[in-house]
Amino acid sequence: MFTDAMLAIAHKELSDKLKSRWVIVIGSGFAIFTLLISYFGGAPAGVKGFMALDATIASLTSLVTYFIPILALTLGGGIIADEQEKGTLGIYLSSPISVGEFIIGKFSGLMIALIISIVAGLGVAGAVLLFREGIGAAGTYLIFMAHSVLLGIMFLSVSFLISILFYERTKVIALTIFLWLIFTILYDLALIGLLIVTKGSMGTGIFTTLLMFNPVDVYRILNFISIGEFQVMIGLTSVDFPEYIGVSMLWGICLIWIIAPLGISYYYFKKRYLE
Repeated sequence: MFTDAMLAIAHKELSDKLKSRWVIVIGSGFAIFTLLISYFGGAPAGVKGFMALDATIASLTSLVTYFIPILALTLGGGIIADEQEKGTLGIYLSSPISVGEFIIGKFSGLMIALIISIVAGLGVAGAVLLFREGIGAAGTYLIFMAHSVLLGIMFLSVSFLISILFYERTKVIALTIFLWLIFTILYDLALIGLLIVTKGSMGTGIFTTLLMFNPVDVYRILNFISIGEFQVMIGLTSVDFPEYIGVSMLWGICLIWIIAPLGISYYYFKKRYLE
């Protein structure tokens, strides 16, 4: 249950983002990008104009896998540094609130701000699709939006762990960029290199397990399984996933990616500041 302290902290975090126009700027920028991708996504093939639902989601997935992780990482990466610079961290620590209330309250407020920005950005392209293809496309696009929100929440949780482990702003910025490169680019390149070195002899189960250690790959596979015909969107069309890989299992892995970093954040925050 949410306590009054959690609600108050969450409300403050959300209000700060709304007052700073962070939500408006990010949401508007994201909306412009989604419209441009939706219209020019087929340009490499010599086609321009708003595409069909499958091609649009395939194009938007590429945008989401790069844009949302860095957005979420930067959003939560400075929570401790910001409080230290403003001199409010000591106030929080001396007030009658628990570490759990502090972390969950902060996380909830920023999560709502992130969700508003993602929904606003993707919602514009969705409205265009619905206008062109009818209400029948709504269900598929809403699934895609829900998965994109889930991706953002996973990286927001990771950003909290970064902020608490490395609360100096310069270290947080450096690690944020490094993790973004790892999860969005380098990890998959390493897996491809591993496949080349092993000459494709790596078992499907091992390869799939390795994919679960990257939230971006979990997001791609979740889209692939939920919206099966859009195989191009994950770039792993030659991989036959084991039968035990399903939507429920992938959602469970996503929850682990959310809960585990928050749990570790709770442990280290309490150990560093309250012991």
